[in-house]
Amino acid sequence: MYLDERSVQLLNELVRTPQVKSKELEGKFQLSRRQISYSFEKINQWLQSENLPVITKSRNGNFIIDKKILTLLSEGGSNVDSTNHYIPTEKERILLILLYILGKKEEISLFHITDLLEISRNTGISDLKEAADFIKSYNLSIVYSRTDGYDIEGEELQARRLLIEVVKSVLDFYNGHTYFEKILKLDISDMQKRISSIENTLNIHLTDESYETLPYIIEIIFTRIGQGKLLDSDFNINVNELADTEEYSASQMLIKENVELPKAERIWLTLQLLASHVRSADLLTDRRIKDLRTAIEKMIDDFERRSCTFMAGKEEIVEKLLLHMRPAYYRIKYHLTLKNQLSNQIIEEYSDLNGIVAASIKPLEDLIGEKFPPGEVVFITMFIAGQLMKQGQGLMKRKRALVVCTNGLTISKIMQQSLQEIFPEFYFAESLSLRQFLDYQLDYDIVFSTIPVQSNKPMYLINPLMNLGEKKALRRQVLNKVDRESYATININRLIETIKDNAIVTDEMALLTSLSKLFQEGQKREIKEEKQVHYGLKQFLPNNFIQIVDEVKTWQEAITLACAPLLERNIIKPSYVTTLIEANNHKQLYSFLGKSMAIPHAAPEAGVLADAFAMLILKKPVAFKNGHKVSIITPLAIFNQKRHLKALAELADIAESKDKIEKLINAEDVSDAWFIINGS
Repeated sequence: MYLDERSVQLLNELVRTPQVKSKELEGKFQLSRRQISYSFEKINQWLQSENLPVITKSRNGNFIIDKKILTLLSEGGSNVDSTNHYIPTEKERILLILLYILGKKEEISLFHITDLLEISRNTGISDLKEAADFIKSYNLSIVYSRTDGYDIEGEELQARRLLIEVVKSVLDFYNGHTYFEKILKLDISDMQKRISSIENTLNIHLTDESYETLPYIIEIIFTRIGQGKLLDSDFNINVNELADTEEYSASQMLIKENVELPKAERIWLTLQLLASHVRSADLLTDRRIKDLRTAIEKMIDDFERRSCTFMAGKEEIVEKLLLHMRPAYYRIKYHLTLKNQLSNQIIEEYSDLNGIVAASIKPLEDLIGEKFPPGEVVFITMFIAGQLMKQGQGLMKRKRALVVCTNGLTISKIMQQSLQEIFPEFYFAESLSLRQFLDYQLDYDIVFSTIPVQSNKPMYLINPLMNLGEKKALRRQVLNKVDRESYATININRLIETIKDNAIVTDEMALLTSLSKLFQEGQKREIKEEKQVHYGLKQFLPNNFIQIVDEVKTWQEAITLACAPLLERNIIKPSYVTTLIEANNHKQLYSFLGKSMAIPHAAPEAGVLADAFAMLILKKPVAFKNGHKVSIITPLAIFNQKRHLKALAELADIAESKDKIEKLINAEDVSDAWFIINGS
């Protein structure tokens, strides 16, 4: 058994310096975390074949290497064959078998499979069974005949969907493109030129990922068409919707000379162009853009209402979402979205925000006629999270950083916004594809990239989606090299705990906001703990912000009285109360939760100085301008546009609970009300 060159280099490095960390290996060899993981999977397979113990990791991330390995491989005694021969894992072999069958040009037998993958007959049989299980979710099966060998049986539309997933997965392998040449004898140079011509014709710039995958997908589709594996003339796709697009006209450029295609196949090629991720485009001539823009605007309005936030620069946000949603429209409508687009860790990290976004996208779902897959919802969640992070940030003279990402516009934006949070002292100029970076002429100081790139400036290889530990490690690594000045590392949470040990804190949220504002300007700081944006009602609504009265004469009096605790503690300015009254002085009012609670609120610039909620409980309900009667008025003061989402979700749960609302109305005093609110 052999190891590829990359794995040999990593193993030899580990033998020389057993204390080395994964992050250091990533930096030295310019590899991603996933590539490091792949290589150590290969290394452990090789060690097992040599009857040696595998390499593991301790809880603190140190490699654990058995002395036998060190003895055998150190001091020039290495028995590792450093041939550049990669050994696929079982999961990779399954995908390669499917690629082989999907793109086959001749009969495939078990011998062909075992010979190609260099595996035993029993392993080949086992892998075929696993491959058959893998494609069951597509309602496909693997069949065998003496004349044709192995083939995939089922609806051709499903086979095409499987093909897209397999191609994209194989290209993620180490030297993945070589398998297309080795297994299918594919030459994509001509197709790449055709796709470049389409980019110029349509005035679009595909993402690197789309530019890389499309030629393989289309070439294999032509192979299948040549073998008579055609789509049904009616395959649940709206032909008229696609036939009048510019992409339909451009798809003729993909078809080789003297080749006639059925219209269904031409429509399928058009769909591949429409569903591909783009970084930039002139798409405003599409007649569906108007409907899509309207749906996006409704979604943002609904999101603002549900989240009690106010998005700055709404027109720019709509245009950016439009660029993402145009291809997403076709991916979602025709079920071309791949599985597991974003990690569960990211979904959990933004769970409150993701829930609000999921509830706000109904206008888009109504337009498309399909429910959004979770991965597509998270793309929009991360985009909005980035916009909320960005609000209120000014540009200063900073080091100029570039972001290079091959994963598409939305992931690029997410990655750039994450880096802006990690390095507030840097100015992030642009997010670029690899091809854009290679042509980039402007000055810059540092590069962050998902793939190795050649640059005479410091370059850091990163994962598009980083957890908190990775963010902290990256910040330390970069600042130690790029700027050795003394950076303040004030942890505001610890500072608050120290203050509480030595003084009485009556309003923790106001203190947090004030300290954050104080240290934000001009400070170069350590990354904040994510817990800072997850405060609940216990922090937002202290018991001394709750009032209980029998009744008020008018809804204006109710708002004024409810805001009194916020005014007394300088959470809001008097102008904010005036704004709330003016905003509620009309019949078309949406500031309600459930049937019995009003939540008057306005943008921070109307007079919000810190984050907090207040609550006025009325024994007798009061009618607002639109006639809606409520017994609870909860004015919201929202300074930070993200921190309140958990508290708002908890407040919504209370508002929707008939039992809790009745208990609050019947509460004898503020302490009782506070315990009801906090579930005690």
